[in-house]
Amino acid sequence: MKIRLADAVLLALVAVIAVFAFGLFPAIVPHSLAADVLFIVVMGATLPLHYGLMHETMHGNLFASEDWNRRAGRLLGITMGYPWETMRFGHLAHHGFNRHDYDRPESWREGQGYFAKSLQYYFQLVIGNVVLYVLAPLPLLLPVSTTPAVVKLMDQSPEMEWFRNAAFRTFTNPQKRRAIRIDLLCTVVLFAFAIWMWGAQWPVFALGIAARWCVQSVLDNAPHYAMPLDSGRDARNTTFPRPLRWMILNQNFHGAHHHSPQTHWGELPALYAKMNVPLDGSWFTAQARQFRGPVRLH
Repeated sequence: MKIRLADAVLLALVAVIAVFAFGLFPAIVPHSLAADVLFIVVMGATLPLHYGLMHETMHGNLFASEDWNRRAGRLLGITMGYPWETMRFGHLAHHGFNRHDYDRPESWREGQGYFAKSLQYYFQLVIGNVVLYVLAPLPLLLPVSTTPAVVKLMDQSPEMEWFRNAAFRTFTNPQKRRAIRIDLLCTVVLFAFAIWMWGAQWPVFALGIAARWCVQSVLDNAPHYAMPLDSGRDARNTTFPRPLRWMILNQNFHGAHHHSPQTHWGELPALYAKMNVPLDGSWFTAQARQFRGPVRLH
């Protein structure tokens, strides 16, 4: 098991936060409004780090061993509420076919009413992306014989045939199905244990998880919002306060990451410097920009 010191420290930090979140916090911290608010804020603010480490495992960048990347990624996914295998499938599809039909939620197409599209878009932006992450693995609880029927429920356009074929291959794989089912069971047990530990204060825990899911949902498409349909591997590179970049694992250099997904997060600043492209505003502005709403893409 080979891992960089910085990654080991950040993994340990995320593990400590998880231990507090899933039971230790209500056991040792006196209940008060200030404590509740602090918990919710910390849960939301540390989501980029938690997911960032999971993201590194998807690309095989956290550990030298593929097995250890998978183990760590699955544990990180369980504590977030969604299985690593389904998240990895969707994320690698995003890298392989950037801006495909499922990958441009802000696209306002011809014939769509703006009001209806806006309702759908803002729901997806604020929480809907993660709702999809949570619900997508559930069909894997059904017999494998139902997989073709589930796949047929996806977008039936010829352009998305590659996605349907990839989903069928991935989710009929016995090892992946078993891993997803185990992770779902572990998630249910862990979250039930946390609710029991929080007791009458369980809504505070629920709000903490909701804060994480909302942050995750907003972050999901921010570096690609309103970019051209043919943007290929391009994504926005933005500014972020240097001393705090570890909190987002340098994902303000998202364009650099897309050009070289196997580059470790610690090396992204140097990679960006070699690209000789301008920064596109701040990371925070990129998040806020999405609230402009649906746009026409060309």
